[in-house]
Amino acid sequence: IQRLLEKGQPAAIHDSLARAYPPLCHPDTRRSLRNRIRDWGRGDESDKRMLWVLGPAAVGKSAVAQAIAEEFQEAGRLGASLFFSRPNYLDDPDWVIPTLVLQLAIKHPQYKHIVTQCLVNNLLILTKNRRTQFRELVIEPFRTLMTQSPHTVQEPLLIIIDGLDECKDKQAQCEFIEFISTHVRQVDKFPLRWMICSRPEWHLTTMLSNPDFGINCQREELRIDDSAAKRDAHFLLVAEFDKIRKKYQDRLPAHWPPEHQCQRIAFIASGHLGFASFILRFIEDEEYDDPDGQLQVCMKFLDGGSSSIGAINPLHTLDLLYHRILSDVPANHLPITMAILGLMIGGSGFCSADDQARFLNLNSTTFRRSLQHLHSVVYVPPISESNATSLRIYHASFSDFLTDSTRSGKFYLNREAAKYDFILRCLHWINNGGKKAIYIAPVLVTNPCTFQDGSSSNEAMIKISAANGWNACYGLSSDFFPVLLGQLECFNFGRLKRAHFMTDDAEFATFLSWLYSLVS
Repeated sequence: IQRLLEKGQPAAIHDSLARAYPPLCHPDTRRSLRNRIRDWGRGDESDKRMLWVLGPAAVGKSAVAQAIAEEFQEAGRLGASLFFSRPNYLDDPDWVIPTLVLQLAIKHPQYKHIVTQCLVNNLLILTKNRRTQFRELVIEPFRTLMTQSPHTVQEPLLIIIDGLDECKDKQAQCEFIEFISTHVRQVDKFPLRWMICSRPEWHLTTMLSNPDFGINCQREELRIDDSAAKRDAHFLLVAEFDKIRKKYQDRLPAHWPPEHQCQRIAFIASGHLGFASFILRFIEDEEYDDPDGQLQVCMKFLDGGSSSIGAINPLHTLDLLYHRILSDVPANHLPITMAILGLMIGGSGFCSADDQARFLNLNSTTFRRSLQHLHSVVYVPPISESNATSLRIYHASFSDFLTDSTRSGKFYLNREAAKYDFILRCLHWINNGGKKAIYIAPVLVTNPCTFQDGSSSNEAMIKISAANGWNACYGLSSDFFPVLLGQLECFNFGRLKRAHFMTDDAEFATFLSWLYSLVS
């Protein structure tokens, strides 16, 4: 057992001293999800023995996992838990098996006896690869128990691995999923259930898309912006504001905060419980000891009044997370990644991810490779749906982060520059018809591209450009008017004689009126 302690990482266990202040799930939030997980964890052998909980960054996956771990531990049903955390350097895949085995040995005396014998008989077992350790220290001991004492484990034990995407080795992430899923697929009856929580990173969702995988794995998703999430966010705000008001009842009025301010925060949170939690944490910060003052700072910030350098940022923790996600994008992919994000912020009129890729003249491989590190903040439809579903930023807080230079730093995207880039691309699609090199606006760092010949897809891009480019012109900041006029002077309006280049007459008339007003 001492060897397991030395090779494992007790700090990653759900109730360790290092996790004295873990993320908590309010008793009345995520109730339906927690009920489903509870029912699954207590189910019979006919149920799927692997559960994967997916969700974007900072939406409360760890809080749900913590709540389930505490509940199952109290009921005597928790076998082991492990919470990855890159910021706290709890991200080494080699710790995983020893940490889980250590907890199982403490929990189950008969299992402990078998594992101890294994460690004595095979002094090298903890130097073996993870697959071998998993088989020899987890699976085989329980298989022996089931043969020798089938009633030793009356009810299945739950093993929780949270934040799998925080493990520093992506290959190891996939490896854990592969040998756990292989085990549950090949063995019908076994006293262990596995709960995995992660962001929907591309390499993990690729495994989930395998038809065979779903046969043995139940899938749950924490969604943003659905009615249940919005209700939970509002409830969390009301409940926590009530606690703060009672704590500071000598300073705060009975109806603090005003209902319109609570509603405003709930509206902006839009079901993102992590966003709401960060705001609440800022307001009740005991270092400031001024909840109403902190609330007013929040309201000013959320209304766009605190973007100057040195201004207090209530979402600093969330911004650090966004920084870390973007920092994981390889340097050689980053220019195209930022161009795609710029299109999402400054462009419009796209009905599918395929259209967005074509508009940027990117093939599917390059397009998806440039997005593969952003699946926790951007919805990227699977290839089978990419012709009917467009990219979508999960929560406005990420867009706000990108377009505020004081928050995003080197990842800053000027919203007006993104619009200008979109307009230039529209003009060049219409003017060149997919036959000449596209001009890329210097305000977005990327590389020049050349259109591919393909009449049907090119005509579709031209129609999108004609339908959305003109009104984007007169919606642009006046700071860009001089350079835009220079581009329009080179534009061949004679190409608009072709029918499929035409757009709505009223929109084009408005554009012409706007253009005339600039030059008259």
